[in-house]
Amino acid sequence: MSEPRQPLPDTVVQGRTGGTNLVRVGVQNRALVLDLVRRRGPFARADLVRATGLSAQTVSNIAAGLVGAGLVREVPGGGRRLEVVAGSRSAIGVHLDPAHLVVVRTDLTGAVLAVEHVDLDATDDPARTLDTMAAAVRRVRGDGSRARSRTDASAPAGIGLAVPGSIDPDGVRMGTPAQLPAWWSLPVTDELAARTGLPVLLEKDGVASALGEVWAEPAADDLVSVFLGHGISAATVAAGEVVRGATGNAGEFGGMPVEAHGRWTEVWEACQPLQQVRRAVTAGLLPAGIPLDRATDVRRAFERLCATPAAAPLVAEAGAALGSALAHVVELLDVPRVTIGGSAALAGGDVFIEAVRERLAVRLPQGPFPTVAATAFGEASVARGVACAVLRADLAVPAPAVRGAGPGRRPGGPVHLRSIAHPW
Repeated sequence: MSEPRQPLPDTVVQGRTGGTNLVRVGVQNRALVLDLVRRRGPFARADLVRATGLSAQTVSNIAAGLVGAGLVREVPGGGRRLEVVAGSRSAIGVHLDPAHLVVVRTDLTGAVLAVEHVDLDATDDPARTLDTMAAAVRRVRGDGSRARSRTDASAPAGIGLAVPGSIDPDGVRMGTPAQLPAWWSLPVTDELAARTGLPVLLEKDGVASALGEVWAEPAADDLVSVFLGHGISAATVAAGEVVRGATGNAGEFGGMPVEAHGRWTEVWEACQPLQQVRRAVTAGLLPAGIPLDRATDVRRAFERLCATPAAAPLVAEAGAALGSALAHVVELLDVPRVTIGGSAALAGGDVFIEAVRERLAVRLPQGPFPTVAATAFGEASVARGVACAVLRADLAVPAPAVRGAGPGRRPGGPVHLRSIAHPW
């Protein structure tokens, strides 16, 4: 029998490490046990007692409830070890990029079950883009219906929508993304929910990418997750949890000064696809007059640039600039791992990533020197990550989030406009 679903909660219970036997935090204990089994299972009951600090009776009761709900099961012949039932929950993740849309459906482990990639220009017509988004959601659901009963275990728990730029603290509206002025203050969660019949959770693209990196990790992790698409952001993960800041908009480090392309500039300007394409035109690496009026034009031109062997030094210079900026972040936070994703970073490939590594090695000769790698989830990393955020909210997985109108956001704080130059 499947467990009745509840709407995505506005708040989540604080505290990841350790449990308690107090009745009033039974939801936290249940979520803590489920999280351990999901990340590190199969898990014996005795090991769960040691890992959580809960009594054996409490763990036994929670395990029975999770088995009854269909979320976990006993491993056949496994000495009463528990493993997660991956298909017991699913969620949909949507990544809105100025030039591209990625929609995925994941199971409880974060494995991608279906994915849609749609090239589009999202800068001018939000209503049309939202219609396209809703159609892609229906396709990855694998059915033609708008909604299903919340008691149906096969129905998605909800939709996560990852967007560029800032998010209003209400968790309903986009803030003021520099490249999408037509979307400013649009209640995108309401708009997408009306088109799909599913609850919608709004998240920053950089935060979503970081959430996806640690969702399936067997243990808590510390890392910096960099997202480089048409814009740039970096999310910090401490002990397995994303640091969101007072308004949920932490991670805007694009203004960090770096020396690149023969002068001092800001890291976003050194790496952004439009600026790189303009440099390539000036250097004769791309033809003059190449279309750059729309986000889709810039994406195609940048991918063409990165595929040009003679452009490797230009791509490497952008990677070195990012490495210079990351050196400060790594020293400040003492993180052992850097993960890099986003369409621009992926287009730059090994040339870009290796340049990041080399500059970090120069800037941090005595350490600490982190591992640096491209995300293992490709261009679906952000969409997958925001789907994992939906699963976290649906299952009330413990997280040190502040209470507010939106998940992990405190109402009333300022949202800053990023002054990124662009032609759209």
